Amino acid sequence: MSSQTHRYMGAEVPLTTLPNGARTNADALERLARTSYLAPIADRVAPGVTVFGGDGFLNLTLIEGDDGLIVYDTGETLEDGERFLRQIRTVSDKPIVAVLYSHSHYINGTTALVGNGAGVKIIGHPQVNANVAAGAAGTVFPETMPLQVSRTLQQFNHFVPAQGETAAVGAAVRFGRAGVLPVDTPVQDGECMTIAGVRMQFFVRHGSDTDDCLTVHLPDRGVVLNNLLWPFMPNIYTLRGSKFRDPREWRDGLRVIRDLAPEVLVTTHARALCGRAAVRETLDAVIDALNLIFDQTLRGILRGLGPDDLRGFVRLPPHLAECPNLAEIYGEISHYGPYLYHHALGWFDGDAASINPLPPLEQARRLVDAMGGARAVLQRARAAFADREFAWALQLVSYLHRLDPSDHDARRLKADVMEQMGIVTPAYTIRSWYVSQARALRGEIRIPRLQFPGPAVLAQTPPAMSIEQYRVRVDPLRAADIDTVLALSIADRGVRHALHQRRGVVAFVADPDRHPVAPAVEVETGYDNWLRFWSCKRTLDAFLTEARVTRGTPDAARAFFAVFDWYAPEENTIVPD
Repeated sequence: MSSQTHRYMGAEVPLTTLPNGARTNADALERLARTSYLAPIADRVAPGVTVFGGDGFLNLTLIEGDDGLIVYDTGETLEDGERFLRQIRTVSDKPIVAVLYSHSHYINGTTALVGNGAGVKIIGHPQVNANVAAGAAGTVFPETMPLQVSRTLQQFNHFVPAQGETAAVGAAVRFGRAGVLPVDTPVQDGECMTIAGVRMQFFVRHGSDTDDCLTVHLPDRGVVLNNLLWPFMPNIYTLRGSKFRDPREWRDGLRVIRDLAPEVLVTTHARALCGRAAVRETLDAVIDALNLIFDQTLRGILRGLGPDDLRGFVRLPPHLAECPNLAEIYGEISHYGPYLYHHALGWFDGDAASINPLPPLEQARRLVDAMGGARAVLQRARAAFADREFAWALQLVSYLHRLDPSDHDARRLKADVMEQMGIVTPAYTIRSWYVSQARALRGEIRIPRLQFPGPAVLAQTPPAMSIEQYRVRVDPLRAADIDTVLALSIADRGVRHALHQRRGVVAFVADPDRHPVAPAVEVETGYDNWLRFWSCKRTLDAFLTEARVTRGTPDAARAFFAVFDWYAPEENTIVPD
């Protein structure tokens, strides 16, 4: 990234203004308009196949059969399903006889369409139900879910203003009622089925942003429905964090579609592609781009490049970079090389000097001192900002903010720089990160570091999940001399589990009666009380007041829980007040 050649280091970036006042990257908006439905539309792409798009980030598709209807996805919320049903009834009054889930993200409108699902096939990937039960967030370690929920909110415009220069651009997190029905007809790769006279073939081997994608081929209509072709660059890496997204898997799923040679390609998010040649050309471009990103990352690694070096090394050639479906709108290609490097080799870049670096706070202290002190660094950062060298300005001011998070001048400058980076980036998700944290630095909003689902959502999970996950919050120094078993009975669920503190390490005990060490303390509580304590919506004292200690003493129970982290609201924030 050199001066005057990059959007974050002085390069000129054409901007445009949206109706909500948002100033944003003009090229990104123009390219998105070529690949997405930006206004509500009922697009009849083939006989008996209608795509309803433009109501949000998601397309919902209707397939008409001889004596019934089939739908592909049902919405982010129950309200989406209700709207979809109204749209369907403008086309047909036939009953809905089957629901197809493209993946586990957009299935919350189902009951609005089919009630309790009696007599309706709910078709999907065999992994959908398990992923829904786990929260459908794609977490590698379920214990990090509260952190990833917060990151998801920062990524999808939850904290940005509704109007003004930094207003929302792109998809936003939407909350509402959920009407999910589980898959009752899981399908295998290549399986064929005929419903209401509609012949379908299903493909489930390959995924994209989830591992539960369902691609559907309608051979009699020349249509493929999928969650693999996106309106922009495939989001191989998402800043919110997820399970590893293998570009080879995504590529191979697109190859399956290409080899079916459809006349029409219907996708979860993109405008439908019509015409065999246009479909083939677009698929070839995206397949080539995925191959190039993967191969050039490996080439760079073999040339001795580390994760940060790969940011500028892996680039698309002009003919691919100009493809509308490869615009950097969800993420930036510079993030993909480091992501793949870490998956292949971990954090170490091969330079022995990197093995034992100074801690970040100590680095900041020494670098600021080496550059002449805090005032000199602030002046350098302001000068870089004035020259639109945003990346350099942000690096400099971040040293100051790390040393003193309350420094008003550093916070204000850091916020100003982030705001401008959010305006010039083509990636709407990255814009949301920059704008959200800029607002937090100015004190306009508070962003929680951990965002727990509400008790009603958590209550859908078995008690064993939260009790088992609680173990990671123990402070090993405070618990170093404790060797105690506490049993926790969830009275209204009829379950009893335990935690064994073993001098700084906690083991989950599924069946306390079979554990070699008998519980010294037993606490009985309702599930709601436990979940409110677990999600830090209720203090330890309030939790124990609502619970009943049936073995041992209340003081023993309090001492057991006191060595676990409890995230106080005033401390649970990514930007200190």
